Amino acid sequence: MKTGIWKKACAGIALAVGLLLGACRNEPQPPAPAAESHVALWEVTGPGGARGWLFGTVHALPEGTRWTRPAIAQALGAADRLVFEIGEPLDAKIAGEALGRLAFTRGLPPPSERIDPAYRGKLAAVYKDLSLTDAQFRDEESWAVALQISAIAGQKHGMSPDNGVEPELRRMAKGKLVTGLETIDSQFGIFDRLGDREQKVLLEQVAEEASSDKDDEQDILALWLRGDDLGIARESETGFLADPGLHEALLAARNRNWTGQIDAMLKAGAHPFVAVGAAHVSGMDGLPRMLAERGWTVRRVQ
Repeated sequence: MKTGIWKKACAGIALAVGLLLGACRNEPQPPAPAAESHVALWEVTGPGGARGWLFGTVHALPEGTRWTRPAIAQALGAADRLVFEIGEPLDAKIAGEALGRLAFTRGLPPPSERIDPAYRGKLAAVYKDLSLTDAQFRDEESWAVALQISAIAGQKHGMSPDNGVEPELRRMAKGKLVTGLETIDSQFGIFDRLGDREQKVLLEQVAEEASSDKDDEQDILALWLRGDDLGIARESETGFLADPGLHEALLAARNRNWTGQIDAMLKAGAHPFVAVGAAHVSGMDGLPRMLAERGWTVRRVQ
């Protein structure tokens, strides 16, 4: 197994899925917001006292970002369990091992030769900026290359899983049961099952975004802090998620699977506080809408 690129990526690889799904942009670290945040929270209720909550997270934040509010603490206090995408605390070694089991296919051409010519200059610029080369990704499938580029770029721009929402929620949960909707292996497996075309588009779009120095004032972090779930939904229709195959595999299909699990928890009498990436609780394919379609009453409480 590689050392240089692998070690560099594994420190952040467990947050790469969140980075790719719009949890943050690869932009310079902004200061902590001065105003009170309005991060969105939904309550789910049903017959017989069924009750749960949905909360969209950012998996990695600039240090000092203030996002907690009393309503979040109150909901978590009333819940009987905390439900993440992955229940176990993210561990770089475990994530690296999981990635290594799936990421390699002998005889693959270099990543720059797998993408359309229009994107090769962008990938070269990303390589230069992050001190990477094609050779370092020898025999790695395109989805894994995209994840590692995203993770390393996020690290360079000050994003850290230690500053993300999940660690703070764990501290706030004070010993409650913590479970997951997926495992690290199943999450990487979703990427591994992507077709060659979808993997190519994913790598191209990651190269496009990582090579851009655009400072968009409507970036996902600002939208999240404002509680602008409609804005997040619009962002979730851009970039690689604008591709129908990637949108279905990485967002819609996962949300349908999670909706079934959450539905079963509620019917069994659990009161879950479900905290997943912000893109998963926004838009037509979001968890609030999918649960409402199953007959649950879903209302935004902040």
